Amino acid sequence: MAPLLISFVTALLTYMCRKNSLLLRSVSLAGSVGALGAAVQLFLRVEEGGIQTLQLGNWLAPFGISFSVGLLAAVMLVGSSVVALCGNLSMQALLNRQWELRGYYSLFHFMMMGVFGAFSTGDLFNLYVWYEVMLASSFFLVAMSRYRTSVTGAYKYAVLSILSSVAFLIGIAFIYNTAGSLDIVDLIQYQRSYGQNLGMVVGLCCLVMAFSVKSALFPFFFWMPAAYPVTLTAVAGVFAGFLTKVGVYSLLRILVPVSTLPGSERLLPLLFSLALLSMILGVLGALSRDNMKGILAFHSTSQVGYMVLGLSLGTSAGIAACVFYMIHHMLVKTNLFFAVAVMEKASGTSFVSESGGLWKARPLLGAVFAFSALSLIGVPPLSGFWGKVLTLQAALGEERWLAVGMALAVSLLTLMSMLKIWNGVFWKPAVSSLPENDRQGRGRWMMVPLLVMSLLILSVGLGFQPLMNLTERVAQELMEGGLR
Repeated sequence: MAPLLISFVTALLTYMCRKNSLLLRSVSLAGSVGALGAAVQLFLRVEEGGIQTLQLGNWLAPFGISFSVGLLAAVMLVGSSVVALCGNLSMQALLNRQWELRGYYSLFHFMMMGVFGAFSTGDLFNLYVWYEVMLASSFFLVAMSRYRTSVTGAYKYAVLSILSSVAFLIGIAFIYNTAGSLDIVDLIQYQRSYGQNLGMVVGLCCLVMAFSVKSALFPFFFWMPAAYPVTLTAVAGVFAGFLTKVGVYSLLRILVPVSTLPGSERLLPLLFSLALLSMILGVLGALSRDNMKGILAFHSTSQVGYMVLGLSLGTSAGIAACVFYMIHHMLVKTNLFFAVAVMEKASGTSFVSESGGLWKARPLLGAVFAFSALSLIGVPPLSGFWGKVLTLQAALGEERWLAVGMALAVSLLTLMSMLKIWNGVFWKPAVSSLPENDRQGRGRWMMVPLLVMSLLILSVGLGFQPLMNLTERVAQELMEGGLR
């Protein structure tokens, strides 16, 4: 509850002091630091004492509002808090006064409240509520620039999200009518006691559809390449860091404990097929784009395919690989968007064909981008290498040869698309004279979150064994149902 409450209070305070720039930024940064500290403390409590639960008003489940944080939720809370803090630093370096007056920081912290709530909730209806908090805040963040393209992108994002919310509510109705409860642990116990029936299977299918939209999984990924390119780049980086992970987290939380029950076993083969299609179509979409944010947006769909591939195997090794890949992707994709934000500012455009000459002008930026791109591709010993190794090992253990071949091919195509950006932006001569760089103002601080995220990526790669052990424990807890 603490990260959620801190985000809520920070959102209110930043709205009240939005006319004082220095106070506004200080309060926002303090809120992000406080949320990270609370998330780390909660993770340590889960490590020491197991699953932490809270029943509001002393109303016991399933009658009251439940919060339940296990290892998976604790890991995701810490990861999203790190991304949020770095995102806050990048915004303080890039935002102009107009955005601050429109209430960016308040919307940002309300969105974080929705993310933290989704990771912490213990029942399906409140998961839906936190999804809607997250949706409303992120919609206004996409549309905040008020350009026609951003409003159009926000509209597409909102329409598809609303359709997923309808599917979510229909799934909740079927499940409640069948089981008489929406508490996640109660539902797992109910299904293990009474098995699956038509109402429960239909409800689960609706939830899978809703979570697939949130994850940007094929064929529900079209909102992402429509919304991200028209969003402020650093904001898109924060979105890429954890918005899709909330959907994948929900799939893990709901499906893994019941995936072996009769009636549920057909959902995993379906997710397996969608994962492979997401991997290949996402990377092909990236190769076809010229806008750097569009390339990274399509890559997010491709990388979500790797995560869902691990989940769809239904094994402990596959689930551990999925969780590891989520952590890796939160860091790498956020850092790539942050790098693109600086590249846009330095070259004056977000299009590869209109850029060039940045290697001589900004060699440190080029090195940071190359470092994150190599991790996305899966070059050892960076975090992406271990994420792909774990995924491939899990697929080989189940003799999924098609998945192994597809994963390797997609990695090669990912290399081609990253080289496209590198050659176009850094290596080729500049198309026109570069604009003046903002080295004297707040923009010079943009390299701070970039370097912090790069160090975290390197740390995950070099110290992969402790994190791999942690993800194995997460997988074990999920497969046991996360019982209180």
